[in-house]
Amino acid sequence: MKTVNRLVIALLSALCSLSFTAHAATPACFANWFCFTVDEDSAEVSVQRTRPHPVVVTLTRGVTASPVTVALTQDEPVIIGTTSGVGHFWHSMRVLWTPGTLNAQHDDTVRYQFPLKPAEDFTIVQGFGGAFSHTGASRYAVDIAAPVGTPVHAARGGQVIDIKASSETGGPDESFADDANFIAILHADNTVGEYYHLKKHGVATSLGKTVKAGDVIGYSGNTGFSTTPHLHFAVYHITAKGRHQTIPFTFASSDKNLPN
Repeated sequence: MKTVNRLVIALLSALCSLSFTAHAATPACFANWFCFTVDEDSAEVSVQRTRPHPVVVTLTRGVTASPVTVALTQDEPVIIGTTSGVGHFWHSMRVLWTPGTLNAQHDDTVRYQFPLKPAEDFTIVQGFGGAFSHTGASRYAVDIAAPVGTPVHAARGGQVIDIKASSETGGPDESFADDANFIAILHADNTVGEYYHLKKHGVATSLGKTVKAGDVIGYSGNTGFSTTPHLHFAVYHITAKGRHQTIPFTFASSDKNLPN
């Protein structure tokens, strides 16, 4: 029932086989989100997003002893630091990234629509602080039991910044976490709403689309780390070290709200 950790740890070991040309910049890209470039003259490392959606990138190794976090909100490259050598960088670097905007402040006056309708027909089977999987970064999340194929509605309007719809795999332990289908929506206050465990091909929207609260955006399923068909919904922001943290929110349906 736990959402996949949107913070992905990646090692570019495959890049060890690249042939480097002297005095040339050497790029490498991640998941169609952003690319790193190392200038072989200056040894400067820069990062540039490759799609028009905000993403926070943290380089934990490869440039400095301490993590370096940058928020990519524009298309221009950002210098992230200087490496001791091109080969060293590609062999040692570790990168974390989370779609969204750094240090967003949630608008606590917002009331979220219940994402399954009618709300009274659906039961929250795990709420805030649920012992099974709603701890740590996922503390403020709700799991709503729903048959596979139930229409999922946007709980709040915003722009679709990330989707996955290709998986048909799910199971009852965390090894399945990366197999979840999902939708991520950027809100006006730069927090992000996440909708997880959708069925295969269960995304009914597209990247970059602006949706309104109540719009059908997908269909529930049982993919990823899931013990039973359900929808996982949460709102998160990104902290200073590039990690995501779910935050408390309130449903407009008062009978569906949980203590923080």
